[in-house]
Amino acid sequence: MYTLRTVSSAAFWLFIDRASSHSRHTVGYQQTPEWATARGASWDPELLGWFDAEGVMRAGAVIRYRKLPGFDRRFAFVPQGPVADWSADDIDDLLTPLRSYLSSRRVFAVRITPPISLRRWNASTIRNGLSNPEVTKLTDLPPDRLEHSAIDVVSSLKRFGWRQAPNDAATDASQPNFNFWLDLAGGDEDVVLASMTKAWRKNIRKSERAGVEVSLGTHGDLAHVHRLYAQTAQRNGFSPQPMEYFETMWSSLGETFPGRFSMHLARHEGAVIAASGTAQVGSRAQGIFAATGTERPQAKPSNAVYWAIIRRAIADGAEVFDIGGVDDTLDEADPASGLVRFKADMGADAHEYIGAWDLPIEPLLYGAFTRLLPAYTGASSALRDGMRTVRRSPALLRGRS
Repeated sequence: MYTLRTVSSAAFWLFIDRASSHSRHTVGYQQTPEWATARGASWDPELLGWFDAEGVMRAGAVIRYRKLPGFDRRFAFVPQGPVADWSADDIDDLLTPLRSYLSSRRVFAVRITPPISLRRWNASTIRNGLSNPEVTKLTDLPPDRLEHSAIDVVSSLKRFGWRQAPNDAATDASQPNFNFWLDLAGGDEDVVLASMTKAWRKNIRKSERAGVEVSLGTHGDLAHVHRLYAQTAQRNGFSPQPMEYFETMWSSLGETFPGRFSMHLARHEGAVIAASGTAQVGSRAQGIFAATGTERPQAKPSNAVYWAIIRRAIADGAEVFDIGGVDDTLDEADPASGLVRFKADMGADAHEYIGAWDLPIEPLLYGAFTRLLPAYTGASSALRDGMRTVRRSPALLRGRS
């Protein structure tokens, strides 16, 4: 059985570095001390470690706490974590002490969203599904790969009293069930290009011929980024984050982040027309935000930006680029399918995760909480994680918080 205790940022990064080199661990930027600091205005974060009898940290989690208004109880959330070897046989040893630890900290329920892939569809399979009018959902297609270890994890969670979390926009924003990963082909740009459709490669060349230039942004470019994001929000009908969000992101990730953070901007005739932020932990690069302006869509700035991100990720030693989430749709009459096509045409494969799981430590309070959750999140944004998500634009990401 593991012992749980709070750890320092330095100790947590030592664990992350070790875990990132292990093929059975998936570590994202949301499970880093820096992102915990960035989200600290909305949540009370804690860095937690699981230690074996020899004092070696075997698992870790950035836990975010939020006090329930009117009660001396807290809700705990572990975005894209905990970071652990979920294929191991000691899941009971991982989960049982977590319950005891959180109960002692007056937590009435905890939600985890481990990025564990349950099913995978290759890009070619998805493109074939999009061309078949009888197929309207990704889940209508037989998967190209089924992860039996993920099925075992789900069985273990149910056995230990966890339950599938209710659907809500905030959890879906942090980690949607369906996500696209682009294999970076061991660092071979030509292989990555070959995995794209002819139309996608044509749009890269079209942006070059149009004179689109992509460069790394600086703190001084945040005003451009916020302007583009606000335009994207207005175009797609959601509330944008304030400028302070991007300022905090830059101060947390852009200066002292032990991983890699980059902000790419596309310019056309001097005007900034697209922007995207990416974080890399170990060999995994993840998109944080993406936005395009309302001007010059014919210049294909999104293709230009993503190709620049891919090349940068390859140069930085990334093996996979997590492009973010999509809806479960292949119906071309559904505007959300445009994002699916954009990512599949890029050559990325779709992964269905096991989803979000709740452990009700105090069942009565948890039951009342879940019944009131829609009103609660709408009134106080207590579970709203980072950037609001959009389903209609190929330039935007889901699963960023």
